[in-house]
Amino acid sequence: MAQDLLFPGNILSLHRAAVDKLARQGDGDAALLYLVLAAGGNSGALPWGPEKVEGAKNTLIQLGLLPSDAAVLPPVPQKLEDDRPPEYTSQDIAQALQDRKGFRDLVPAVEQLLGKVLSPSDLKILYTLYDFLALPPEVLLTLTGWCVEQAKAKGPGRKPTLPQIRREAYKWQKAGIDTLEAADAHLRRLTRLNQRGTELIQLLFGESRAPVAKEAEYLDQWIQKGFPDDLLLLARDRTIYHLQSFKWSYMNGILNRWQAKGLTTVEAVEAYDRSHRPAYAKPRPAAGPAPGPGQQGVVSREDVDRMFQELQPAGGDPRKEG
Repeated sequence: MAQDLLFPGNILSLHRAAVDKLARQGDGDAALLYLVLAAGGNSGALPWGPEKVEGAKNTLIQLGLLPSDAAVLPPVPQKLEDDRPPEYTSQDIAQALQDRKGFRDLVPAVEQLLGKVLSPSDLKILYTLYDFLALPPEVLLTLTGWCVEQAKAKGPGRKPTLPQIRREAYKWQKAGIDTLEAADAHLRRLTRLNQRGTELIQLLFGESRAPVAKEAEYLDQWIQKGFPDDLLLLARDRTIYHLQSFKWSYMNGILNRWQAKGLTTVEAVEAYDRSHRPAYAKPRPAAGPAPGPGQQGVVSREDVDRMFQELQPAGGDPRKEG
């Protein structure tokens, strides 16, 4: 009955400002996720895949309705790397190869991807992922194939090791990637991030290359937060202006401070700067090409003349005194 929906204690209140932001955005997925979170739930209450959840979450972050570190996914059982797996023996592996068809079929498929016969220690690692982490064979094959592609990108003939595959497997298990559908969606997202990361390296530094691991960590954050290109360029210019060099952590701090203040466009940042700039403060650089050697922080002759004119006493030009 309709009256049952208004039962005391079951009424959810929303702030008018939040409703206005969601209405102007016109994103039904973001609005629905916001309602679920406001009611104390998580995305597990919605029949969505990880990509749809991620998109709605990013919209809420951009609107300032959700902290960037907020957890929206349902908790999943986690096996951390310091949770010791069983000490599998050679007899355990031999028994598994005989009795467990999934593992028996997995071994030659992994060997084919890696182009080598797995050693006894490799087999123990692979069985740990299969038995202890309980990742299905098809997910482990997808994971191995991804690791192979990543190794190839670093140089011809390179192959991942089983310890490297194990590290990635723990990340997948922690993220709840335990089905082929979830693995495919995750890899599509990683591919987009990698492509976008390469585009941003070209944008920020004029270099045609993929980002290295540490750069990718920052770029992935900025991509997921939806920072536009011109805002990234402005943050880069501010970093070089203040440090006379580039530092990833410094630029990240600038972007995070802007986001915390709700400044998500260059226009918003410049308006904020104008309203908070003290008299005679040196103007901030606008977004543009990275300054070349010896050009960082240069003040134009026109700016110098203007400042001296503003400071000029009634008696004449202060540069001519003395």
